[in-house]
Amino acid sequence: DLFKLYKLIWERFVASQMTPAVYDTQSCKIMNGTHTFRASGSTIKFDGFLRVYSKNDESESESESETNLHFPELKESQELSLLQINDQQHFTQAPPRYTEANLVKTMEELGIGRPSTYSSTITNIVARGYVAKESKTFYSTELGEVVNRIMKSNFDDIVSIDFTAKMEDDLDKVEDGEIVWKEILRQFYSPFEAKLQLAEAQIGHIEVEDEKTDVICENCGRNMVIKLGKFGKFLACPGFPECRNARPFFENADVPCPSCGSDILIKKTKKGRRYFGCSNHPTCEFMSWSKPTGEKCPECNEALVEKGTKNTKIACSNSKCTYSKEKEDF
Repeated sequence: DLFKLYKLIWERFVASQMTPAVYDTQSCKIMNGTHTFRASGSTIKFDGFLRVYSKNDESESESESETNLHFPELKESQELSLLQINDQQHFTQAPPRYTEANLVKTMEELGIGRPSTYSSTITNIVARGYVAKESKTFYSTELGEVVNRIMKSNFDDIVSIDFTAKMEDDLDKVEDGEIVWKEILRQFYSPFEAKLQLAEAQIGHIEVEDEKTDVICENCGRNMVIKLGKFGKFLACPGFPECRNARPFFENADVPCPSCGSDILIKKTKKGRRYFGCSNHPTCEFMSWSKPTGEKCPECNEALVEKGTKNTKIACSNSKCTYSKEKEDF
């Protein structure tokens, strides 16, 4: 293990001092009647730093997804013969949600903040309830969407990407002695003060309505609501402070328990790891780290679960059973 780590550091360092790789890229349009087929590929012309280090060496999945097409030399209007058609259907996927890693990468690419501020930025948006973090993925909350809408409508020049990047450049110039810091504050605060006073007069007091549920409070009979606390969502009575009844909130996974048929709930451990448990606990002790499908394995009669993130498959929860099948998307 020590050698592998040393080898990785050594190869990356040496590769960073080497000449970039050179590729020959090709892109062609193939006409067939009224239809147009497009294909592109690339061929390495000069290895460069790839002779020492390649990212594909670290990830088999990456090397599989980055397979290049190699074309023969083609000429314009050349007639081609059909050899094979791969009838694979693809659907346009929505952009993936941010995780901590790609959020930091995006801020770095856009020039937002400094490496020393990335961690505090992420901590603040989570602590203030603007986003919720589930399985390393960020989801915007209703509060976050309301705050974002108010900021964009009243302080559009401040919440823009260009503002933050420009401010970072100006601070660098202050450090280099090219600009006086008082001049930067003067240029920023005068228009900002006017917008702030206008916003305070127009916005007023905004309340984010709590989401009502069909769970009845056993103390006063009201429908309990979902609130966001320090440790996530919880159920509370809307009659607070007269009624202080509260209980944990678990989202429904919308699948039946493979053991007893009750609802499967999404729960979390004390350390925040998500798991799936039966709502009939402790009578039913079913628990799984992967989302169950509600079906039983045809080979060993154990519960079937979804495994994988990108290429999800249905597999048996029994580690000794090798049964699996492709997930059907509807």
